[in-house]
Amino acid sequence: MTLLDRFRAQPRQKHADPAVRLAFVQEIPISEHELLAEIAREDTEARVRRAAAGKLMDPRALAAIAQADADASVREQAVAMLRDIALEAFEGIGEPESLAAVDLLEDPRDAKALAVVAKSAPSEAVANRARTRIADPHVLGSIARHAEHESVRRSAFEALADEREILGVALNSEFREPTLAAVERVTERGDLEQIGVRAKNRSAAKRARAILREIDEREAREREAAAAAAEADRARRARAEQTEVEARAVADRQAVSEHEAAEQAALAQAAAEAADAQAREQADRDRARREAAERDAERSRARQVELAEEAARVAQIEEWPAARRQFAAIRREWADVSAYVAPAPEATARYAEAETAFGAREAAARDAEQKSRREALARLQLLVVRVEALAGREDLTLKAGERALRDVRAALSTLPPLPSKRDHDEILQRFKALQTALMPKIQELREVAGWQRWANVGIQEQLVEKMEALKSLDDPEQIAHHVKDLQQQWRQAADVPRPQGEVLWRRFKAAHDEVWAKCEAYFAGQAEARNTNLAKKVALCERAEALADSTNWIQTADEIKKLQADWKTIGPVSRGQEKAIWERFRSACDRFFTRRHADLAERKAVWSENLAKKEALIAKVDALAESTDWDATAAEIKRIQAEWRTIGPVKKSRSEALWQRFRGACDRFFTRFAQRHDLARGERVAAREAIVAELEALVNAAAAAPVPATPSDAATP
Repeated sequence: MTLLDRFRAQPRQKHADPAVRLAFVQEIPISEHELLAEIAREDTEARVRRAAAGKLMDPRALAAIAQADADASVREQAVAMLRDIALEAFEGIGEPESLAAVDLLEDPRDAKALAVVAKSAPSEAVANRARTRIADPHVLGSIARHAEHESVRRSAFEALADEREILGVALNSEFREPTLAAVERVTERGDLEQIGVRAKNRSAAKRARAILREIDEREAREREAAAAAAEADRARRARAEQTEVEARAVADRQAVSEHEAAEQAALAQAAAEAADAQAREQADRDRARREAAERDAERSRARQVELAEEAARVAQIEEWPAARRQFAAIRREWADVSAYVAPAPEATARYAEAETAFGAREAAARDAEQKSRREALARLQLLVVRVEALAGREDLTLKAGERALRDVRAALSTLPPLPSKRDHDEILQRFKALQTALMPKIQELREVAGWQRWANVGIQEQLVEKMEALKSLDDPEQIAHHVKDLQQQWRQAADVPRPQGEVLWRRFKAAHDEVWAKCEAYFAGQAEARNTNLAKKVALCERAEALADSTNWIQTADEIKKLQADWKTIGPVSRGQEKAIWERFRSACDRFFTRRHADLAERKAVWSENLAKKEALIAKVDALAESTDWDATAAEIKRIQAEWRTIGPVKKSRSEALWQRFRGACDRFFTRFAQRHDLARGERVAAREAIVAELEALVNAAAAAPVPATPSDAATP
């Protein structure tokens, strides 16, 4: 039977090891619906069924698994796949498949998945179909608040009857249509006031405040109408009384003519009093209206002060989302209140200060968000470039490819907000293209790796035989060398199918342990020798450390050099301690020689300084050596000799020459000093001899000259 026949004899989806079946499921293309459905229904291991359900794209098969599987995680995975199909989360999914997936979400426990589809499905028809399957008021309220499609939001809101959910839509939805419809259905004044202050949608808050104003105006009109009706009733009664009075006056006029004037005066007075009463009532109504307007204005101004204080407080809230939401409500209410009454200067200044502070925070938050989006885009672009380069390599490894595919899938599942929709679409398209390009390559690499694992079985069998053959050797060093080589080759061929690998590893390990027993005594002796060498080197380190601070430079240097020579004669030490013991010994030696070099440099500097001083003294003595000012010069040279003795040593090679020069100069003067009297006498003798010589010369000169004739001599015949 060939290796291929052995591989085909047992399909991997029927393998006894769940890990093998799981790996096989991960390699199956998602287009193999029937095979995936069979594994998802029939496999005995829940994690294998869950993995198969995670790749199954058949809505009916998924619905059957969601209803009948015994494991809750498998059922949840099937429901999640139905939801993703309804959301068109995979390439090639169309609206018919999405509608079928929605229709198959029948269990009441699937309401959460239906809600997600109703709120997020890209197809409006699919979202509406999911909405019609939901009757829970709380879920309907959530859909009315957050659904992407207007028709879905409207349909969900129309199905709502619960007042709390209607109020929740008015308060929390950011879409204009459902919030306005919800505001129209709210009847309680307290709820309207809450909407006017807290609603996320500005139009809803404004409409709620407008309804409150309409209610106030209607109540005011009703009060005015009631007051007008009461006034008309009073006027009617007054006219009836006046008519009765006039009738009685006519009768009385006919009966008693003398009372006519008196009765007419009484009627005129009554009419005047009625007119005065009517005027007073009208004035009272006008005053009441003015007082009500003033009270409203006062309340508005008080509310403006409160809003300014609230704005200052909210501007300092550290949690930015809460601060932004609260400040937006304050800003809307401030605009509405300020439209009816001019704010006080103090409140205006306070609110402007808070607005400025909040605006600065808002700008900083926008900048931070944009920076975060740009950084996220840069990270994704780097990942795309790295994976694209990796996907294009001819030497792509399975490990690197699977890691890259995991990174791509993770990025697709959690795409962060990006600077623009164009950036989002471009990155999404590039990631999907990478996923499409990597899948066949990884599948091919997995097949190659599978065949390589089978090939490694033969390699490991050969290594086992080689390890067993080492039993015939007796040389421990040779055995150890071969064992290390075989271990290295085993690591290179370690990837084999688990059943065969476990059997071969037990054989390899047993043979290894048997041959290694021959090496243990040898290695124990080596370890003992290394420990002995370590002890010797530790002793040398201690001796070197004891000498490191010595100032007996020459003798200590010789001793340390001897220690260094001894160190070279000692063999290796225990593994892992070679560097530490050598660093210890070298550190002690370096410390001594560093000190020695520093001391020598210091002494050379002193020697140079002393040499310059002694050279100067020698020059002085040389200048005085021929002096004849005996006493002063002798005293000066003696002082110089005393100064010479105070100067320290010089370099040994020059010390004697300097001393001889100095001593010779001094001796030359003192030799002359000892002979000073003889020298003086000799000088006097020499002077006298010079004078005598000069006189003798004069005499000789005179004798040689002719004698001149005198006058007397000339007269003589």
